Order: sequence, then C-alpha cells, then structure tokens
Amino acid sequence: MRHSAPTPTGSPPLPFPSSRASRRRRTVGSVELAREAIENFNALLHDLRMDAPQIDADAIASVARWLDSQPAEQRDLLVQLRLSRLDELKAMRTDPDWPLDPAQAHRIDLILEYVARENDLIPDHIPVYGYLDDALLLELAWPTLDEDVADYRDFCNYRAEVATRSGQSVNQLDWLQARSEEGALWEQLHRVHEQQYIEYRTRVSLFRVS
Repeated sequence: MRHSAPTPTGSPPLPFPSSRASRRRRTVGSVELAREAIENFNALLHDLRMDAPQIDADAIASVARWLDSQPAEQRDLLVQLRLSRLDELKAMRTDPDWPLDPAQAHRIDLILEYVARENDLIPDHIPVYGYLDDALLLELAWPTLDEDVADYRDFCNYRAEVATRSGQSVNQLDWLQARSEEGALWEQLHRVHEQQYIEYRTRVSLFRVS
C-alpha cells in the first residue's frame, strides 16, 4: 500500500555532511548564522523527527557551498524541487476526506509555519540561499512524512479514478477498504497459484517411473 518517496525527480539529495573535527564556518553568503537561531532550528527539527541529526553552522555552510558550486541555472531548481513537496503537505493537511493523526498534523503545521517566516535561520530575501534552510528542514524531516504522503498520493489517484468511473465521492475509509480488498485478492491469487503448482508437482511425481 505504501511506497517510498524518492528525492524529487532529477535532484540529488542535499549533501548533509557528517560530524567533523573542524567547525569554523558560520556564514552563508552574507548571513552569519547566530548560535540561538541554530539552536532553535535544531529544537524544531527534533520536534519533527526525534532521530534527526544535530546540525551546526559549519554543516549548513557546507551545504551552501555545495549549492554555490552548482550551475547557476540549477541552484534555484535544486531548492524549489524540495519546496514543491509543500504543496502535497498543504493539500493533505486540509483535505476533509483525509483525516490525519494529530501528531502528524502538528508536524505539518510546524513546517508550514517555519517556511512562512521571512526571518528564519536564513532570511528569505537573501539571494541564492534564502530558502536553503526551509529546504533542508523539509528534507531532514521527510522520513517522518514520506509514508503518509505516499498513501495520500495513492488515495488521490484512487479518488480520481472512482470519480471518473462512477462519479461517486470517496473518503479515507473507502480507500482503506478498497486497498484491503485488493490485498486479500492478491493473497488469494497467490495461494491459488501455489496450490496449482503443488498439485501439478504431485501429479508429476505420481506418474514418474522409477
């Protein structure tokens, strides 16, 4: 039922670096990353995902340097591809046919609230890097969201198919029942196939001449 949510098409993962002994850089472009802002970013990230890595200014500066090394025409695209996931989160959060677990709804609200801020870790008006922190937050928090988003994506496809076929409206429970029935049918077909194979092997063995 659920499918993995890959990195946005044509976009490599953000190269979040591992811990290093030397941590000297504290600037992204013209912005100096304040210690309090880094602490607030980490606190939010760990509210979203308990096992998220702890980040520091040097790590974010390293990602910014990687972004700066990309072709100019690719820089905005690399960030915007990640931020495009926000459209699905907003749709999933507000869809009356798709009730969310309260904890998951709270996570989405926190992400949307952060992204809506102008003056966050890296102010949005900063050229090239303004939305890098938003994209990084979304990418690091994504493992807690990807399965639900994949399910919601499948539900939207199912709802559209039903509407085209019969004009009926469906909700999350209808989708769950349909997918459950599909799973049961698949298991039944698999068992029938296995039983036919066993019966075939039995017949072959009965007629085998030793």
